[in-house]
Amino acid sequence: MNKLCLILLTISICTAGCTTTYRVYVNGFSELDKPISDKASIYVTADPNSTNPIFGKEIKAKIEMLLKSHGYVPVPDVEPADYRLAFHLGLDSHRVTGYTPLYRPFMGFHDRFRGDYDFGYTSYVPYFETIYDQWLVMKVFATGRAAASEDGKVVWIGEAMTDTSVADLRQVVNYLLIACFEYFGVDTKRQMALTIGPDDPRIIRISTLR
Repeated sequence: MNKLCLILLTISICTAGCTTTYRVYVNGFSELDKPISDKASIYVTADPNSTNPIFGKEIKAKIEMLLKSHGYVPVPDVEPADYRLAFHLGLDSHRVTGYTPLYRPFMGFHDRFRGDYDFGYTSYVPYFETIYDQWLVMKVFATGRAAASEDGKVVWIGEAMTDTSVADLRQVVNYLLIACFEYFGVDTKRQMALTIGPDDPRIIRISTLR
């Protein structure tokens, strides 16, 4: 019995130390005739309706880091910017039900009629799990020179979403950001799916920023 407890404890510790790989779904919608030009100046504005402005500043800094890594120029004010980028982050939950197998092992016995051994039986029990849809929406507005006569026009929208069993936006937001920037300024024409792991260099780099 002590040996079994030790094995279960070891498994739980190893599981707790693992970092999740996320499957992120992305949609990009664009009214641009061509991708946003390199070296374009972009002003990032935090969500004014955010319930956590400190977290909002952290996301803003990460977006600016990603903009730089993609060749764009983040600027501290909207006046000289070619584009303005706004973002909104959220979490929704829903309950999932189903059945899972339950194995009931015994010591085993010999079936003298069939000539084999039976080690137990399987039954199915219902389970309930809460799933969290965690999502990010980024909108790019044309301003200044890029806007012409339509100042403030939305020219690109990027949507990224993943579902997890843990409500942890602080960890998941890095994966949502990386996925959105994979198609930044591009019309994807359909929903795209990306698998992003914790060993991705982009995740490692953005995770260092707080």
